[in-house]
Amino acid sequence: MIGQLYPAAIDCGIAPERFWELSIEEVRDILESAERKERGHLKQRLIEKHFLAKDIAQYVSLILNGSKVGIMELWDYFPELFGEEGSDIEKKRQEQEAAAYKVQMIDFAYRHNHARSGGGKAGRHDA
Repeated sequence: MIGQLYPAAIDCGIAPERFWELSIEEVRDILESAERKERGHLKQRLIEKHFLAKDIAQYVSLILNGSKVGIMELWDYFPELFGEEGSDIEKKRQEQEAAAYKVQMIDFAYRHNHARSGGGKAGRHDA
């Protein structure tokens, strides 16, 4: 058991003399902490790279195709890292899009009804 923990502990930065002073549970706690930190750093680096790549891809698509091409989100690529975060963010985005669509439809209905009733210029009413 100690033979397996020792190389991992050294890789995590535990000094050899300190390793021998710690209990097995303390070494495990330190190793788990180092793993959580590394996972967080990896997540942050992936987020930064993803958004940079997404921005570049969107602009290249606009230049080449003249339209926006659908791009997968970060959590689609790394679901094991992001778990429920991706679906929560996606749900909020869909709710925002639905709210914006609702406002557009209300505006359209008002302009249509106003023009139909002979109201002259169609425009948004003041609330």
